[in-house]
Amino acid sequence: MNQDSALDYCKTKIEGILNWGSSIQWENQEFEELSQIIFNKTGVNLSHTTLKRVWGKVKYDNRPSISTLDALAKFLDYPSWSALKRAREINKKGEPTRPSLVIRSKKFALIMVLVIMASFSSWYIITSNVAKNPKLAENLKFEAKYSSFGLPNTVIFSFDATKLSAKEFVIQQSWDKSKRINVTNDQTKATCVYYYPGYFRSKFVADEVVLKETDVYIETEGWQSTINTNPLPVYLSDKDLIKTGALRLSENGLKHLGRHYEPVSFHYYKREKNISGDHFNFETSIRYDMANKVSACKYAKVVLHFSEGVFLIPFVIPGCVGEANLLVMDNFISGQKNDLSAFGISLDDWQKIAISSLNKHLSIYINDQEIYSAKYQMEPGHLVGISYQFDGAGEVDYLTLSNDDNSWEFDQQF
Repeated sequence: MNQDSALDYCKTKIEGILNWGSSIQWENQEFEELSQIIFNKTGVNLSHTTLKRVWGKVKYDNRPSISTLDALAKFLDYPSWSALKRAREINKKGEPTRPSLVIRSKKFALIMVLVIMASFSSWYIITSNVAKNPKLAENLKFEAKYSSFGLPNTVIFSFDATKLSAKEFVIQQSWDKSKRINVTNDQTKATCVYYYPGYFRSKFVADEVVLKETDVYIETEGWQSTINTNPLPVYLSDKDLIKTGALRLSENGLKHLGRHYEPVSFHYYKREKNISGDHFNFETSIRYDMANKVSACKYAKVVLHFSEGVFLIPFVIPGCVGEANLLVMDNFISGQKNDLSAFGISLDDWQKIAISSLNKHLSIYINDQEIYSAKYQMEPGHLVGISYQFDGAGEVDYLTLSNDDNSWEFDQQF
């Protein structure tokens, strides 16, 4: 498949997912929102100008860069642009393709071949779903340790894959397939640098088969703030933050922001096993200090991160609620297909926000009025972190978090 044909296919698939109508009618705002949606899923920041070039809205004689094409492919759940093209060729020819991973031990060879053939058909390659194989994982050691505390943080992975053979071994830092490093089965160490705090499930992958996972937890020392520039964030120091009266940027922090005009995040990551994602009450109050000058929708997000998933609660100006996306663990709720108008609010003044979870049912309140509720199926695990994100400088007045029986409480009054 040539690149132009593959790119046309890619754009058509993305347009189908978004369901925004013909891209011929798309304006600047649609491309700004697509940029945010791609970043939310892949962690890759493609500017709205780059996307307009890809869609032919801006005259540009050169072809898209491979990094741009990789990001579009990853949005469609392919590990890379080349993988998308290969999968399309396989789909057109109807030729099944299977991973070549085998065990060197003759005792297990036949069993493993059967397992692989049963588990990974051409359907797997075309859809780029990643599966796990517990039998293969028994032959693999995969562990992580930290080089330091804080950010950035180099994580040292130790592994022993000498009993395995494959065309490609990689370590994937998290769910994001763009964050991968190649290793060989005769290596025993490899390092990855983590630039954001959080709770990550790193994966050892052979020929696109996840063999084993290990958790990586990058904690913060109190509140850490970042300006989320691409490719690397700007770290704000204590002198860039004010933590009395409200959590917000100082004059010095605002000067940093004025040079970037990118989203600002406040992170707090500390393991709290006393708080279950299925039994908690959370309350906070937020507002904008100075909105990002390049932001049309003035997004603000509250993220409660648990060991198995997240609750991501978005807020936007009323005119942008169609672009808001709510994530309730395994329940993704798109503003394109659901009425999320209650999340359209002005953050020029303080807004009291409460979130509670009980028996796989999440309820969200603004100023003591319930605005939305949703169910989820998965087990959330325990609390690992909290973060706020603003399109520009925002403020947090306070937050409280307790388990359902109030036997444990985190109370942060700034």
